[in-house]
Amino acid sequence: MPQVLLKIQDTLDKWGMVELQGKVDCPPSVPFQGAHIGDLHIDKTGTPQLVIGHHILTGKVVKLEKPFGVMTKTGDKNWVIKSVIEEKYIFKTRPKPIIQKSLPKN
Repeated sequence: MPQVLLKIQDTLDKWGMVELQGKVDCPPSVPFQGAHIGDLHIDKTGTPQLVIGHHILTGKVVKLEKPFGVMTKTGDKNWVIKSVIEEKYIFKTRPKPIIQKSLPKN
């Protein structure tokens, strides 16, 4: 399953992980790293929804058994911890198309 890191807030201490069932394809001319894949929304009940193009995926939040550390290398042997990931958003269901209903003509 592909896993993508995301920043939940503007602070560096609150990050999350998105886990998708399947794969995300990008054209060969578009680099995947740093690309905008979609929009993540959390509804009032805490259910995550991921909108990719004209499709929506509904997932769930899962607390990780062991937290992950996000680190960057600042030299030959020096590493700086940027964040600790404690939860991930899992999207296992197939995407549903977003269909807009047209307004009736008068």
